[in-house]
Amino acid sequence: MAPRRLPSLRALRAFEAAARHGSFSAAAGELSVTHAAISHQIRALEEDLGAQLFHRTGRHVELTERGAKLFPALSAAFEQMAEGWAQAGAKDSSALTVSVEPSFAARWLVLRLGKFNRAHPEIELRLLPSADVVDFSREDVDIGVRYGLGGWPDVVSEKLFEATVYPVCAPSLIDPKKPIRKPEDLKSYPLLHEETMQHWMNWLEQAGVKHPRWAAKGPLFIEASLALQAAAGGQGVALANDTLAMADLAEGRLVRLFDIEMPDEEGYWLVYPEGARKPKVDAFRNWIREEAGLGPPEDPNPPEMLTPRGRGKAVR
Repeated sequence: MAPRRLPSLRALRAFEAAARHGSFSAAAGELSVTHAAISHQIRALEEDLGAQLFHRTGRHVELTERGAKLFPALSAAFEQMAEGWAQAGAKDSSALTVSVEPSFAARWLVLRLGKFNRAHPEIELRLLPSADVVDFSREDVDIGVRYGLGGWPDVVSEKLFEATVYPVCAPSLIDPKKPIRKPEDLKSYPLLHEETMQHWMNWLEQAGVKHPRWAAKGPLFIEASLALQAAAGGQGVALANDTLAMADLAEGRLVRLFDIEMPDEEGYWLVYPEGARKPKVDAFRNWIREEAGLGPPEDPNPPEMLTPRGRGKAVR
């Protein structure tokens, strides 16, 4: 099939705009070119066609018979191209983008996502592992899970978990010659730290160990999931957030060493923009609340869940 012969797209745009406005000047203003440029493009079309397209009457122009035949088809074609371009650039309404704290994503959320996908096959779920506080007004994110104290401005926050921490290690790490019967016995083992060594110091002091300066050494990990992975690999003893460690404990990769636990002042929060609820957001929100043991909310916007505007500790 021979290729279709078409004139310049720029010239066709100039003709369509001039015909719609009935003015070369108005067409020039719409297309951000000069009056002379519009006149030149249309003259080139007329020469190519071998027929006049406009009657020029002072400041205004009128379509000739040939021009009147061309204009409707050309106008419809440009409208169709504009609609196609808009659709190509539109966000996928079926996609749900969830920003998730990386350790929570790796050790809790992804283990359960099969349930969500089976319950909502119509929703394309996209996970964005990030420790940053997402700006919903600037980023293409629908809902998120953050770790912190809450109190983030301009979002609704719902607390998913009240976490506690306690020591865990791989069963293979414990040396029968160096049994771990009391917190002081941890001195014989490497301690794995998350973000800061102060967490271990705080736990040991709460457990009754006086001046545990010996705890201020050992590998330091940026994310909790890395510290737990190292512990499961037999590299030392970690302080486990029970939300993140539950799968490893249930499957025996980690064992809990003491009943002594320390409340975690921070927690995991479900967050989404104020006044921006969508069916796909509600579907994820209701599902994750069920998985967290909270159940569906009675009121979709209960007043006690609205986050006060103020300073909140950044997610880590």
